[in-house]
Amino acid sequence: MFTKKENKGFTLMELLIVVAILGILATTVVVGLNPGRQLGKARDARRQSDLEVILGAVLQYASEHSGDLPTTATENFPTTATCIGTSLSCFNLAGAGETGDEIVPIYLVEIPTDPKPPDTCPGDATNTCYTIYADANGRIYATATGEIDTTIEVKK
Repeated sequence: MFTKKENKGFTLMELLIVVAILGILATTVVVGLNPGRQLGKARDARRQSDLEVILGAVLQYASEHSGDLPTTATENFPTTATCIGTSLSCFNLAGAGETGDEIVPIYLVEIPTDPKPPDTCPGDATNTCYTIYADANGRIYATATGEIDTTIEVKK
C-alpha cells in the first residue's frame, strides 16, 4: 500500500513568487515616496521658516525704533538683494541695530543658516545663503535658493 507523504513547507516556485511580489511592492513604495524629494521639501520648509523668523526680527526692531530698519556702523539696510552674513560682501544683520540693541542677541539668538547650502555658498555665519533687502516702497524681502521650489521668497 501506498502511504501519503505530507510535504511541509513551501516549494521553490512559491518562494520565488513571494520574493518577486515583495520586490515589486518595495520598488513601488520607494518610487512613490521619493525620499530625496521629501527631504528637499522639508529643507525648503525650513528655509521658508528661517526667512519668516529673520523678517519677524527685522520688523520687531523697526517697530521699536520708530520704523527705522537696522543698520551697521558702515552700511545702511540693503536696497538690493544682499547676502546675510559677516563677510565683507554681505550685510551683517546680526550686528545691525543701535549699540546694545542689535538684532543678535536681542531679537534673535543667532541668524539661521541654510540647512543644506549649495556648493557656491558656505552656509555659515560668514554667508548664511539667505538674502535680504528693502524696496523703494519699504517692503522687506528675504530670499533663499530652494531644492524643490527654485526660489523661496518671503516679503513683509
